Amino acid sequence: MKKAQAGLDFLMTYGWALLLIVLIIGALFALGIFDIGSFLGSRASGFAQVGVSAWRLAPDGTLTAQFENHVGSDIQISSISATFGTQVMNYSTLLDMDNGQRSGTITLGTFGNPSSAGSSYSIALDMTYTDLATGFEYGDAGTLTGQVS
Repeated sequence: MKKAQAGLDFLMTYGWALLLIVLIIGALFALGIFDIGSFLGSRASGFAQVGVSAWRLAPDGTLTAQFENHVGSDIQISSISATFGTQVMNYSTLLDMDNGQRSGTITLGTFGNPSSAGSSYSIALDMTYTDLATGFEYGDAGTLTGQVS
């Protein structure tokens, strides 16, 4: 009988300690001390044919980017839509790109409520382009993550 009591005391003591540790870690995440986005660094994911080779989100909300043509033929990008939180920004200036070419730095626009410098962000980018060899229109999409700088 005393062995069962000792086992129960052991489990209760360590159970409460583990619960307390989980609550403290949860509170630290809620306060933003452990910002997972800051550990990931800058990353462009999901783009299949038209890559984003470089980008920057400035503290004033200005988004600039460079694109790279991996389609295999010359293309013309006709529209780019960037979504940051609930804000959507559209860029519709035609951009001709030769096969394998990297564009210059393009200012896509400015988001209204930018994040503070050093905070992490995730921007969904959708673009429409025309393959100039066939005349067909295609779409490409992906996500840009990083820190406001």
